[in-house]
Amino acid sequence: MKKSIALLLAMILGVSLFAGCGGSGDVLKGTWQGTYEDGDATWVFDGSGKCNLTTVFLDKKPGTYTIANETKVDINIDGWEAPITYSYTINGSKLTLTANDPYSPNYELTKK
Repeated sequence: MKKSIALLLAMILGVSLFAGCGGSGDVLKGTWQGTYEDGDATWVFDGSGKCNLTTVFLDKKPGTYTIANETKVDINIDGWEAPITYSYTINGSKLTLTANDPYSPNYELTKK
């Protein structure tokens, strides 16, 4: 009987720990809308490394992304010369993407 209770408690603890991990852990996953210097922008991150960007100049342009660490993400949209590294901050439902070079746009976005 004691072994059964111990096993049940271990299973409950394991399930609780797994659920607390939040699945993929991709903080960018979802649809984000907002602005950048040329107007409106929509970013969609799928949670598994694929994304797309829609702006006045790009209509749902596909790409890829890799979260480098808790503050940086590397994004490569089809047609860009090279990936761009962005510093990101998330405050509630707000995402700020700040390019690590002076020639790339910065984004202020809200999760939808």
